[in-house]
Amino acid sequence: MLGHKSLQSVRLKSFVQITRPPNGLLMVFAVFVGYFVQSGRLPNSWEGLLAAATAYTLSASSMIVNDVVDRDVDAINNPKRPIPSGIVKTGEAITLSILLSVIGLASSAALGTYTLTLALIFYGLALLYNTRLKKAGLIGNAAVSASIAAPYLYGAVLAESQIGVPVLLISAMSFLAGMGREVIKGISDVAGDASRGLRTYAITKGRGAAAKLGVVLVFIAVGLSPIPVITGSMGLLYAPPVAVADAGFTYSSLQLLKNMERSKRTKDEYLLWMFVALVGFLLGAYRF
Repeated sequence: MLGHKSLQSVRLKSFVQITRPPNGLLMVFAVFVGYFVQSGRLPNSWEGLLAAATAYTLSASSMIVNDVVDRDVDAINNPKRPIPSGIVKTGEAITLSILLSVIGLASSAALGTYTLTLALIFYGLALLYNTRLKKAGLIGNAAVSASIAAPYLYGAVLAESQIGVPVLLISAMSFLAGMGREVIKGISDVAGDASRGLRTYAITKGRGAAAKLGVVLVFIAVGLSPIPVITGSMGLLYAPPVAVADAGFTYSSLQLLKNMERSKRTKDEYLLWMFVALVGFLLGAYRF
């Protein structure tokens, strides 16, 4: 039996866990990258605090909604997760999600009308994915990928109330790489996804077709990556990390085409290369 303090500690850890801190922190980082790429400067402390609050809390809220929607499936496949295990009650999770969404939207409203509009659009899209689009195959994949591109756009709008070509390019690359990753993710999850009634590309068209489509999407993103340097919209520091990311994407993709059994590994590797590219986006905005 757990003591009272131990139980409270476990519950607190579980409440933090369902917010998916790594996802939220990456969203915050991407907002700052979008801001810096657009303006060449970082936000002031007030803007930075509110932007970070918006990115983290709305990401966390949508993650919790996802866990609430998937609670019956998780009760079978992941019974130790906070909600199916009973450590976090469904009502508590919903309350926390609502509270976080209020904080996020209020923070965004304090930054301006444009930022609030973007926050509402992409938060609404995340909720729509969790409740409706998850079973919609490529449309659902596109919704998830849009959330990967969203923080760059948000940061740019916060900085200058507009979105420049460099930010549009990195958003497009992030969307395409994310889309490819989502399609490939379905390869290893065919059995589980089919039992849930999902219509992933791997289920409807086959695992081989999913691997090819995912790789094509990633290669399009790689093909776009030299444009910021060629056009001079990014500094030379952009090139080394992005070249590493491109090489990583290419290697992982070719390995997947040789052996589809490594789809889960490829999906994880893509996440690493996306982070390396993110560093390149940040460095590329720095001008000597």
